Amino acid sequence: MVTLSVQLHSNSAFAGASLYSLITFGENLAGIVLYWTRLETSIGAIARLKTFNETVQPEDRDGEDEVPPEQWPQDGVVRLEGVSASYSEQDDRDNEPTGKLALRNVHLTINSGEKVAICGRTGSGKSSLVAIILKLLDPTSSTAEKIVIDNTPLCRIDRLTLRQRIIAVPQEAVFLPDGSTYMDNLDPSNASNAEECEAMIRAVGLWSFVEERGGLHAGMAASTLSAGQRQLMSLGRALIVRRIRARITMAAGSLDKGILLLDEVSSSVDSATERVMEEVIGNEFKDYTVISVTHRLDTIMDFDRVVVMDSGMVVEVGNPRVLADKEGTKFGDLVHAATNKKVA
Repeated sequence: MVTLSVQLHSNSAFAGASLYSLITFGENLAGIVLYWTRLETSIGAIARLKTFNETVQPEDRDGEDEVPPEQWPQDGVVRLEGVSASYSEQDDRDNEPTGKLALRNVHLTINSGEKVAICGRTGSGKSSLVAIILKLLDPTSSTAEKIVIDNTPLCRIDRLTLRQRIIAVPQEAVFLPDGSTYMDNLDPSNASNAEECEAMIRAVGLWSFVEERGGLHAGMAASTLSAGQRQLMSLGRALIVRRIRARITMAAGSLDKGILLLDEVSSSVDSATERVMEEVIGNEFKDYTVISVTHRLDTIMDFDRVVVMDSGMVVEVGNPRVLADKEGTKFGDLVHAATNKKVA
């Protein structure tokens, strides 16, 4: 560039601009490639959002607009009468699922106040059974009317109302963004006061932990909680919901009853935390219908009944202690396999 400028007697300003452009060419080219890549990524994201918007159907269905009385479910009787369900899309011609069934012809009745454990091997349909009660999984159209709670078919009940009325504790606790207070995480709906929230924190044994960090109104970061503390916080949230429900049901002249769903809540906690959770659930939800998905067979012995699932079907129902001691039962086989694994 310098040689050409001297030989051709070019303008010095032009030569300087040319030299500067040459020096910065690599940087400019890298910027072009970077921003072009970002543009392609953004266009891909927009395309995926467009596809999602066009292909995913709304969760709500026609006829799901019934809002039962505030005290519902006041008894907590759950009936499934030959229910099937699939996670795959439904065929437009017959409105039936095109893929493998997650639940297949499930017949099960859970009585008021009964404590029932759901067990089975991985992929047997345990969590799907909980999901269908919360309408996170839809049954096939031919069996939609066959899921009934307190004589009301779930297919008629508004989904949001259903999920507000049934208390559920998930396997993985979910929290508000970091910086939200402990009280906000316990009661996102802001339906209780500080005294009630403190009582619930004390009930699950976390008050000293919360107090050391500034109390209920201090900012909380979920990353500071251990796996056990996360589950105890989630259980404390369930206690808040139960207390709120108790005020409503007692005011309406009904008993303090309802339904509690537990999905592998103790899978990632130590034995001490598990004992605390069992004690709290036993004391606070003693009149509730409790449906618990669990893989810890030793804790199942304290339940009224155990439901064994395999390939999406209910293959055995009975008293866990009786089934464990009885030769040839599915539950007995699971217990023996777990015992042999521990010995080995």
